[in-house]
Amino acid sequence: MTATPRSRRLRTLAAALVTTAALSLTACQTGTADATGVVDSTQPPAQGTESTEKQSPATGTDSDTSGASSDSGDSKDSGSSVNSGSSGKEATQVADRKTAKKTTSCTAKGTKVTVTDAPRPINHLLIKATNTSDTTCHLYYAPYLRFDQAQSAVPFIEESKPQAVVTLEPGESGYAGVLTSTPDGSHPYDATSLTLYYAARSGQGSTGAPSHPALPFDSVRIDSSNAVTYWQTSAADALMW
Repeated sequence: MTATPRSRRLRTLAAALVTTAALSLTACQTGTADATGVVDSTQPPAQGTESTEKQSPATGTDSDTSGASSDSGDSKDSGSSVNSGSSGKEATQVADRKTAKKTTSCTAKGTKVTVTDAPRPINHLLIKATNTSDTTCHLYYAPYLRFDQAQSAVPFIEESKPQAVVTLEPGESGYAGVLTSTPDGSHPYDATSLTLYYAARSGQGSTGAPSHPALPFDSVRIDSSNAVTYWQTSAADALMW
C-alpha cells in the first residue's frame, strides 16, 4: 500500500512527539535538559524533587520535637521526684535532730546519793547515785569526796577507770567504791560527815551544788590510804578495788 503525503506527515509528527517525551523523561530522571533538549547528566536533580524529599523528614522533625517535649516533661517530673525525695530526707533529719535524746552532766539536783557499808571487802563504803530526773545524765570521772573538813579531795584509784563514761537513764544508778583505811595507813581519824561533788565533763573541777549523803554509822575510820574508784555501772565493779 502506497503512503500518501498526509500519512507521512502524521507519522513524522508522531515520531517527533515520542522523541520529545523520551527526552523529557530522561531529563527528569538523570539530569537537566537544556533549551535544545540535550540532557546534561552532571547536573543535580530538579529542585522540586529535592523539596519533596525534604518535606518527609520535616514531619519526622516535628515528631522528634514532640518527643523532646515529652522527654523534657519527664525530666521535670523526675527532677521534682528527686527534689521531693531530698526535701523529705532533709525534713526527716531535722525531725531526728529535734527529737534527739537530751543528755546532761549528773548533778546533786537530779540525783539521790546513798552511802552504805560494804561487808566485803572490809573497810569499804559503797556510794550509789540514782538519776531521779527525767533526763539522761553522765557520771564523769569519779566523785570528789571530802570527809569532814579535809583540805583535799579523796584520791582517785586510777586503775579503776572504766572504758566508757557511765550514763544513767532516768531511774538508773551508778556506783563508786571507797577504801576507808588499811592496816598500813597513817594519820587515822574518825570522820562524821561526807560531802560529794560531781566532776565536770572537762575534768577540771566540779559541776553543780554538792551532795551531803549520810554515813552508815555515826563515824567512819579514815586514814592516809583513803581512796575512791571511778564511777562504775555495777556495785560489784565498784568494790573490786
